[in-house]
Amino acid sequence: MISPRVLLPLLLLVGACGTPPVAARSGDLSLTPTASAPPCPTSGVAVSALESEAASGLRVLTLKLLNCGTEPHSVTGYPDVRLLDADGQPLNVRVLNGPASAEISALDSFAAEPAEVVLQPGEHATSALLWRNTYDNTTEPPQVGARLDIAPTAGTPRQTFIPRLPPNGDPNRVDAPAVTIDLGSTGRIGVAPWRTA
Repeated sequence: MISPRVLLPLLLLVGACGTPPVAARSGDLSLTPTASAPPCPTSGVAVSALESEAASGLRVLTLKLLNCGTEPHSVTGYPDVRLLDADGQPLNVRVLNGPASAEISALDSFAAEPAEVVLQPGEHATSALLWRNTYDNTTEPPQVGARLDIAPTAGTPRQTFIPRLPPNGDPNRVDAPAVTIDLGSTGRIGVAPWRTA
């Protein structure tokens, strides 16, 4: 027969093995869960936001095209971009590729000629969106893009996402700040060609 002095500690030890882990204390960032990265699309490439700049009403959002697949991926030209509002409805926006974006602002990176970019697995290319936040037509509400519906190039599979700036390099964290594409009443957006990162 086992002594009660031995039995009680033994039962406590066995019971502790099935106890769930203690929840992270607030402020303990090492134990704070983050959203896991979504699976790689079947196309083998994933588009996300990389960084944003703003000055005097001019906005630039850099996009990242990651080869998350296992084969090299080639891309030439411009992302095929559609803006959606917070309800997922498309906005009536003129998309100005490359040199045409000078109608918004003349930037060298947007005027560059498209060139083929070959991405090995794990490599990425960048493009960018350009717009002005100007509202001078009070007869219509301002246009605000909350989501991007985008294909790496016209005719390729599309992806829809909320552009979020990546804290610590992770664009998939649900707590990453979202970027709104606040066009005001301008109704136009410029697009730069894909280029090597």
